Amino acid sequence: MPRHRNAAFLCLLALTGGLAADTAGALEYHPQWAEVTGIVDGDTFVLRFPEADEGRQIEYRANLMGVDAPGRGESECEAEHVAAITQRLLAGRRVWIEWDSHDKRTGDGRLLVYVYHPDDRDAELNELYIEQGWGWVPRPYPADRKADYLALEREARAAERGIWGGPCPPPL
Repeated sequence: MPRHRNAAFLCLLALTGGLAADTAGALEYHPQWAEVTGIVDGDTFVLRFPEADEGRQIEYRANLMGVDAPGRGESECEAEHVAAITQRLLAGRRVWIEWDSHDKRTGDGRLLVYVYHPDDRDAELNELYIEQGWGWVPRPYPADRKADYLALEREARAAERGIWGGPCPPPL
């Protein structure tokens, strides 16, 4: 095959998923343990799934499913506060991950996950973030637990917990 056709063929394979640059096919969307290897901001972190790695150290950026929190470029004082909470709760921990029946990834490839505390699988961190007012429910996206999260968000706002009662203006 001439070089230009070979390059075009490889590009086509990459675009259609024949070559997965992030080895997305290695990750199975079933409940499983993962290690939090880094914190990006209040609702974004880095996960490593030992079951999917097959001896390699593959890491995935992830977001809490059904939760949005102040991040870089937004309300800085709240963003720093919530990122510090995320650091304290998740950094270096082994956590239990579950998936929604809807989207598994964001448009830019980040995983969308439900995260449970390593010592108590009843302690869902997504729910805790909304309940404590560290984040809000993104309105345009579907999620299995969205109705429950919206009720928790209303309660957090009414009680002025977290970002809803802090010194910074609440996000729009």
